[in-house]
Amino acid sequence: MTWNIGLSTGCCINRPIADVLDALQDGQIRGVEISTPPRHFDPWRQAEIAAVRERLDRHAVAAISIHAPFGGLLDLSDPNPHHRHATIGAVLTAAAALRDLGGSVVVVHVSDVPRNPSDVQERLAHCAEALQVLGRACEHMQMALAVESPLPHLVGGHPDEFESILKRLDPRIRVCLDTGHTTLGHHWRRFLEVAGPRLKHVHANDHRGQYDDHLPPGDGTIDWREIRDGLRDLSFDGWIMLELSCPSDPLAPQFRRALRQIEKLLS
Repeated sequence: MTWNIGLSTGCCINRPIADVLDALQDGQIRGVEISTPPRHFDPWRQAEIAAVRERLDRHAVAAISIHAPFGGLLDLSDPNPHHRHATIGAVLTAAAALRDLGGSVVVVHVSDVPRNPSDVQERLAHCAEALQVLGRACEHMQMALAVESPLPHLVGGHPDEFESILKRLDPRIRVCLDTGHTTLGHHWRRFLEVAGPRLKHVHANDHRGQYDDHLPPGDGTIDWREIRDGLRDLSFDGWIMLELSCPSDPLAPQFRRALRQIEKLLS
């Protein structure tokens, strides 16, 4: 079984998105996930959306997904309803930008707040409620909402917590599994079980066992046979997006190396 493998532009969040897209012009990577950090890509600005669309067309690369804005006050689990509403608005702005670019998968974070036993259940409930709203809105826009597995120390980062959110959601709301997040907590297989047929999207990166290093697959300690076998067991047919740290060397050769490595590891 083979999969479509693309690249997240979030590999270089401190560089303009145009630099990342121009590094794809050799044609080896055919699909991208658009990332939305400040100074990288602004989904609120139509001029930036048009510029990205022009570059995608020029390099014959398809926009597959978008990673919605997150962090700070943008948190779906925030007890403050004003902050949650602002986060919902930001996600929907990103979804509209992706629709203009021809993509359809909107990736969202559960939370970026470290787990605090005193409020974790409240935050999970708030997140589920916000995701229900987003799921209905994305369906109306003919987009797929995919909830990403968090880092293990964050709210929702344990598979039982993630499962408790999904149980409250319409089955049409999908899942994005991150290989780094799930294996740092030693829960890849359990997250696969929780995701089941909801699995729509994968973020692929490696680590050295302690931090979320975002290394090219094969440069760290992840057992990629386990990743491959788990995806095969679920008959996964979505996109696998390389989500890497920004190399100091020229981008294109590093992207090509990461692509060759993951294709070999998953073959």
